[in-house]
This record gives sequence, C-alpha cells and structure tokens, in this order.
Amino acid sequence: MRITAIHTKDVMPIRRFEVDGLSDVVVLAGANGVGKTRLLEWLIQFIRSIPSNHDQWITVDATYSYERENWGKSTLDTREPADANMLRHSLQRNRKRADQRSTVLNFESDRSIAQIKPYAFTWAALDPFEEEVGWDFGLSFLRDRFKDTQHSIFRKVRSRRESIAEDAEILFREAEKAAEACESLAPVEMHPKRYPDPIAPFRDAFSQLLAPKELSEPDLQNQSLRYTEGDNEFPITSLSSGEREVVNIVFDFILRSPSDCIVLFDEPELHLHPELSYKLIQTLKAVGRRNQFIFSTHSADIISASLDNSVVFITPAHADLSNQAVIVREDDETHQALKLVGQSIGIVALGRRIVLVEGEHSSLDKQTYGAILRNRFPNLVLVPSGGKSTIQSFSQIQEKVLTHAMWGVDFFMLCDLDALPVGAKRSAIEQSSQGRLRVLPRYHLENYFLDENVIAQIFAPLEAENSWLRDPVAIRIKLQEIAREYVSYAAALIVSSTFRERAGNLDIMPKGAHSMSASELAEAICGKTEQESARINDAIDPEEIKATIQDTIAKLEASFGEEGKWKRGIPGRPILQTFCGSQGANMDIGRFKLAYLKAAEEASTDPFADVVNIFETFSAHQVT
Repeated sequence: MRITAIHTKDVMPIRRFEVDGLSDVVVLAGANGVGKTRLLEWLIQFIRSIPSNHDQWITVDATYSYERENWGKSTLDTREPADANMLRHSLQRNRKRADQRSTVLNFESDRSIAQIKPYAFTWAALDPFEEEVGWDFGLSFLRDRFKDTQHSIFRKVRSRRESIAEDAEILFREAEKAAEACESLAPVEMHPKRYPDPIAPFRDAFSQLLAPKELSEPDLQNQSLRYTEGDNEFPITSLSSGEREVVNIVFDFILRSPSDCIVLFDEPELHLHPELSYKLIQTLKAVGRRNQFIFSTHSADIISASLDNSVVFITPAHADLSNQAVIVREDDETHQALKLVGQSIGIVALGRRIVLVEGEHSSLDKQTYGAILRNRFPNLVLVPSGGKSTIQSFSQIQEKVLTHAMWGVDFFMLCDLDALPVGAKRSAIEQSSQGRLRVLPRYHLENYFLDENVIAQIFAPLEAENSWLRDPVAIRIKLQEIAREYVSYAAALIVSSTFRERAGNLDIMPKGAHSMSASELAEAICGKTEQESARINDAIDPEEIKATIQDTIAKLEASFGEEGKWKRGIPGRPILQTFCGSQGANMDIGRFKLAYLKAAEEASTDPFADVVNIFETFSAHQVT
C-alpha cells in the first residue's frame, strides 16, 4: 500500500497541510520549527485509529494483489466510513515477525544500544521468524524493538541448528534400519539450500554500511553481536554512535522484511556523516519490494536527490490559513534561481534566514564568519555559495533569489569587495536589493586580519620583549611594506577586470543561421568576427589602459597616506600569507587566523566591526 494524499488541519504548528499525488519516496522538508516531526507523529496516531472525517484524511493505493482483492477496489479514501473501516481491518491484524506486508513501520533516530540480557532458551527452539507479532509492533520505538531483533537473530541461529540436527538424526536412524535389514540405503544429501544462513542478509548489510568492518559469526553462548576489523574482534557496542544507529535501523528493517509497506522515518541523517546517511537509505530501499518511504529531513543532499519523487516543503503558517505544503520539482523556478549561486533547493530546509557567503562547501570563509560571529545571531544560517565566479549576475540574483522569500525562508548574501561588478557602487547594489545583498568594505575577508594591535597581542606571549612582533608600530610598518609590494598586483586586478567588463563576451553568432549553407554561414560568422574585433579593439584601447593603470596605481599609493585606507583596496590574502611566512613570524596561516580571532575577542576595538554590523542588519531585517 502507498499513501497518495494527506489532508489535515491544526496539527500545530501546522494549520493546514494538503498534498496529493505522492510517490514511492516522499520527503518532508522545511526549516526548524515548521512541524515536520509533529506531522509524522500525527500520521502515526492517525494510522493507529483510522478515523473517518473530512478535516483529517488520507487516501491509500493498493500495491499488492491481495490488497485489491481484499478491498474490492484499488484506492481507499478515509473520508468514506466504509473505506476507513476497510483500511483499519487491513492494518490491524497480526503478522509474522519476518514477513511484514501491507503495514506501517516507524523509525526514529535512536543511537542507544541498551544492555540486552541473553534470551533464556526453552527446550523447543521454535523459529522466531514464523512467530506472529502485534499489528502495531512496527510503530513502537526502535529502542524497544532492537531487543526483539537481537533475540530473534540468536533464536533463529539456534532454531536452524536444531533443524539440521533433527534432519541428521532422522537420516542416521534410517541408515541404522537399513543396516539391520541388510539393505542398501540410497545416499541422501542434506543440501545447504534447505538451511539458508539466517545471518547472511545481516552480514551483507553490515559490510555494505561499514566496510571494511565485518559482522562475526554469532556466539550463541554469550549472545552478543560482534564484528571484526582487520585481525581484531570487537563487541558491536564499540561502534561509533552513528554506526550503532544505522545498525539498529537496518537490522530491525531486515528482520521485518517489509514489502508493500509504508515506512515513516524521522530525520534519518541526524548527526550522521552524509555518506553514511546515503548508504543507510540505499540499504533500506534494497530490502523488500514496493515500499513507500516518507522521510522528514533537514538534509539538503536527501532533498536534492529526491526531486524526481515527492519533495514537500512545509512553510510557516500563513495568516489566511492557506495550504502550507509546497511540492517542488526539478524544473521549479526557485530551484533554477538557486543554481545561479551554485546551490540546490535543499538549502531551503536549513533555516528561515539563510546568508549566502563566498566559498565552497564547508569553506574556510564560512568557518571564519562563524568564529567572528560567535553565535550572536542564531536565526541566521551561513551557506557557502562558491567563488565569486559563481555569482554570475547580481541583477538576476537580486530578482530571483534575494528580493523575495521562498516558502517562508529569507535569503541574504555577503560578498567580498572584489566580487563587486566593475563601476558598480556598493551603496547602489545594497539599496537595489533592499539590504539583502551586502558587500564587505574591504577587498577580502583576510583584510580584516591586518590589525597591528591584535597581531602584537598574538605574539606577546610567544616572543622576547625586544621582538618587533610585539610592537604594533613595527608590525604596521612591516604590513605596509608588504602591501606596497602588491600595489602593482592590485592595479593589475582592477584594470584587467575593468577592461574585461568593457569587452564583454565574444559574440559571433549570426542571425538566421538555420537557413544558411556552409559558405553563407562561414561568411556570416567571419563578418560578425570582424565586428566583434573592432568593438573589442575600441574597448581595450592601449592608451586608455596605460592611463587607467597610472591612475589606479596613484590612488592605491595615496591610500597609504590615510590611516588604514590601504587595507580596503589591496588584496589582504597575499599580504597575510607573506606576513605569516616572514622572518620572525613564521606561522601557519590557519594557526595565525585562529590566534587572531582569539586575540580579537580581548581587543579594545573590534577589528571585525564591519562584518558584525552587516550580519546584525541581516538578523534585524524587516521582512516585507
């Protein structure tokens, strides 16, 4: 069976949730606090009782021939009392422990593996996989089910051994009778296929998840699951918390062997490494047939990988009590807009206010901003959006990403000064984006790591009293010396960017090319090439370039005459690298930054005041 529609009201904080056409994989996404987990809890309670009303209802499609035959139809709608009663009877019946079909299973993040007492075997070792369990056993907490899972594994091993022994004893007796009667006994083979290894699927899944670790042969005497890694063997409780969690989930899932089931899963990625989270979901999908998975998640990876199924974003409640469920597709306009900054739709699930910063995934810039802010603005989530080259068009980003909220999530963006388009003014850019896009007043984030007083504080406990590294004046002189060496480099960056902007992209595409012959196309493209060549030559006039270089260098040189102004326009990244490698300092740049951030906390004036002020405006921004 598969849930195809969910309609509910007042499952607080959700006021109205309506979604139809659900697929085999359903992802419930959204920022913290919108009600994803609460919706799953409501769904579990709904399934326990299957009420029939028009405010809270679901539709369920049959995925198995038995369901269609039993129902007399392919779809049940719980608004209809007869359908609600039919679904209730279908679900609320006991099933074999290892053959869960047409039911609902619930999984939650639970890392605990409690101390489990060994199972007290009775004389008769019955096959636990064939025993029936309560209809709602799969809805109970995972921590309660793992005891049953582990006991069942060892009981199955014991049951298999008993079965092999019984069959061997029968063969032995037949052989004795044949010998007494002096009759020949046809050889009988005890084929392994009659006694499949019950541990094999658990062992395979364990290796798939945690290779090179391997699950050991079960020890019936001690009844403790163990694994090997290399030449060593360990108890399963020595796995990391994340590894224990996926073992808990997968072993329970394999034992139930679900098919045609609805599987509810609250935050499968919780505290898991993305790769382990991915392996977990792939392993679950490989077990059983025609299962429907309903995930509640914050994982951008899970969301992005599920866009060809049903991704449902839950927005904050609306004043008009309109539907809070938004189904997202791969070709969604918002998804396409986020691609402008190198992101997928999944980041919308991270928070209600997202600040896009420069840098790649888990970038140093993001970490540095986090260290500067020190959790002062908990309502902001920082997301790397690639290098400045990925910021393809400020106007497009402002129009499609920054100037409107997406399903209750507001976007902001912070760029280094070098990302500003040539000729553009910071104030104009920031005003046109309604304050959602801000540009650092300095060339790089590293330009804020050039405060001589903070640097002197770093080296005070490390250097002798007469060391120049303890003297702010000497440090300022040294930094300016290094900066002067990069004046030409800074001018080259500025001038090349200026004329690159003027020249623009090469465009030699002629009009009406679809109807041209080869010779006509060659002539048209050559004609466009001549036009482009003339345009580019005009845009990059050598005399104008020379004049621009002279003017740019003069301005950069003049910046040394004003207190600290040079720190704005000359790239701080190479200056900082050169300073850290200079004689006396000789410090790794990463270690230097950490020490600088620590020293900045105790400085009389905050060297990162510009940065903090920008984030403060993001945090306090009034949404219109």
